[in-house]
Amino acid sequence: MAYASNNRPTINDVAEAAGVSKGTVSRVINGHNWVSPSSRAAVLDAIEQLGFVPNRSAQNLAFARSNCVACVLSEPISMLAENTVFTSRLEGVTKQLTMRGKSAVLMFADQDEERAHVVRHAQARHVDGAILISADPDDPLIPLLTEADVPFVTTGRLFEEPRPGLPYVATDDRMGATQAVEHLLGIGRERIGIIAGPLASAGARVRLDAARGILDGPERVAVAGAFTRADGYAACRDLLERFPDVDGLFVAADVLAIGAMRCLHESGRTIPNDLAVVGFDDIPAAAGLNPPLTTVAPVPGGAESVVETILGRIDGRDMPSVDVPTRLVRRASA
Repeated sequence: MAYASNNRPTINDVAEAAGVSKGTVSRVINGHNWVSPSSRAAVLDAIEQLGFVPNRSAQNLAFARSNCVACVLSEPISMLAENTVFTSRLEGVTKQLTMRGKSAVLMFADQDEERAHVVRHAQARHVDGAILISADPDDPLIPLLTEADVPFVTTGRLFEEPRPGLPYVATDDRMGATQAVEHLLGIGRERIGIIAGPLASAGARVRLDAARGILDGPERVAVAGAFTRADGYAACRDLLERFPDVDGLFVAADVLAIGAMRCLHESGRTIPNDLAVVGFDDIPAAAGLNPPLTTVAPVPGGAESVVETILGRIDGRDMPSVDVPTRLVRRASA
């Protein structure tokens, strides 16, 4: 294909000829490693066939850094107050970004227009990448960011096993659930019930699977419809109706445990004498419950790993997923 001097091939022409995105062509031109060997070969072949010569001034402008990262919540804004695990994540990553001379901008992506705005914001180079604070596997924002070649990382597990190109930094769900149930067994509880998080969440499924793997005998499980206090209350009521003899309770999120403990109090059961309760996440409210909640907490360092991962992706590196170890925080509830 020949081009006149005033009609030189563009990066879009190379992308079309190679069958890849414009972002992939840009990464090849700039020597980044985050490109598959087959895509790299296709781009180099298209460059040679078309006689493409990069415009360095335009290239430098396109790759100018904003030094700003979007922190995206794919939930209604009310969830920041309902489930403070999100606010804790935001606080941690914002501090880590600031320590590295970066800025953070909070964006919401609960609706289609909000998701489109996040993508446009990134494509306009107002942010260099995105940290998804509350993404789930079906979040429509994930394919949009992937198609637009926007670097991102999630602060929760999307799938039971890591997948290439979709790095996460998440609490080690299996380790934490194991610690919680083993603690209940260790203090002599024999009829342990489980309140699981909504099973659309990969992390909730892993926590439930780990807890089931330790317990023998009949399963005493109730599944919450969402990560809210009201759903924790409803799941606990359901569990008590079906298994009134439970003497221990593993609740797979502290926000659910708050509702579950209210249900236990209203049923006339005492904690921990009648039922010992262990939660998961160690949100700030856990220590102020009556009684204070024994729970599982991620060890320090998770926010630092999130920021290291997104900055690595912005630099074009292929970053691995990270499972943050957990520890049991023992209080009066178990």
